[in-house]
Amino acid sequence: MHAYLTDQRLRKDERLLTKADFDRVFNGGQSAGNKRLIVHWLENSLGYPRLGLVVSRRFGNAVARNKWKRRIRDIFRRHKQAAGSRDIVVLPGKRDEAKHADHNELKEALLGLLRRTA
Repeated sequence: MHAYLTDQRLRKDERLLTKADFDRVFNGGQSAGNKRLIVHWLENSLGYPRLGLVVSRRFGNAVARNKWKRRIRDIFRRHKQAAGSRDIVVLPGKRDEAKHADHNELKEALLGLLRRTA
């Protein structure tokens, strides 16, 4: 087990930061979704998962977008083991359920998608 999976921090190298990383996942990966989230993923050879987030301005104002991103990052860092060794990009679903979902609903949605994609 990789050392990153045992702690609950989200380190900089556990995040997708460049456009090339995002493009690689979007173009070469697979996707799944539910009412609240859409997940794109691609296997990596790093031994630990990496997370990327994409939230459009149509989702809401900056406060709403940042609140959604904080929640997803928190869920991801606490449940890294469920992600395996993949690059994952998470987007909010297009329905209003994504905007109005609380932390527990987002947690169930994300973990359900990660289980489904394993």
